[in-house]
Amino acid sequence: MSVQEFGAKVKDKVAEWAGLVDDKTASLIVLDELGRLEVPFNKISDLEDATEVSVRGRVESIGPVREFARKSGEQGRVVNVELDDGSGRCRLTLWDEDVKMIERGYIKTGKTLRALDCYARKSNFGLEIGRGKFGSVIVEE
Repeated sequence: MSVQEFGAKVKDKVAEWAGLVDDKTASLIVLDELGRLEVPFNKISDLEDATEVSVRGRVESIGPVREFARKSGEQGRVVNVELDDGSGRCRLTLWDEDVKMIERGYIKTGKTLRALDCYARKSNFGLEIGRGKFGSVIVEE
């Protein structure tokens, strides 16, 4: 496949997701669909506080979307997703634009998600994963 063909597939994937994924995430989706993406996934039971992780887990539950006011006065939105990979469970926190993946029905209970290059941390609610600035969340078809 040429660079131009790959670029066209990435552009099509961004359009398919209605702009909810950036070029980097769309590239990962295309590579995965082509069978060329091998990611070493961490087991949820092995995750440690303050580490970069990639996990693959089934959506067990989705909490309510909550709105809040930031210190700057801007409105923010957040939703928590419970993931299970067979070794354990953790919370995946989705913020602002990522909340649309739930609202538009891409993320549902029973679907499998890949949280790539995300950040794990311990919170009052147990282990929590956040996408952060450089992470990606991909829904498996």
